[in-house]
Amino acid sequence: MDVLGLLRSKNRCLRNFLQASTAFLDEAERSGQLPDIVALETRRDAILKAIDLYDRKINEAVCLLGTGANHAPELVEAVKAALEEKTALIHRILQLDDRLLELIDAEKNKVLKDLSFAHKQAEVSKKFKSTWVPEPGEGIDEKL
Repeated sequence: MDVLGLLRSKNRCLRNFLQASTAFLDEAERSGQLPDIVALETRRDAILKAIDLYDRKINEAVCLLGTGANHAPELVEAVKAALEEKTALIHRILQLDDRLLELIDAEKNKVLKDLSFAHKQAEVSKKFKSTWVPEPGEGIDEKL
């Protein structure tokens, strides 16, 4: 496969990665809850593996082209456009990842707050434990 085709395929993977993140954020905003983050992680990992494969194939193809070869200006322009698209996609992915991290951090803080509240409630309920109920086994000798 030629370098341009590989770059375009890699950009499709980046668009899929961006779409997965966008769908996750849209679902989080619509429902008000954090959706299944494991599913997002699994999908993104699979896409990253494909991107890694494309990167290796692109490196191989570039090595086969040679450094002194004279390439058609149309090809050079198309490759530059594909690289610019890749850069734009990566910037958009990074922006979405910042939003994802904010959501995850907010959820983490919410869970920590809930745990703290539950711990305080448990401590308060221990302080008001009734002493009139005998402990198990207590008072058996008195009845005999």
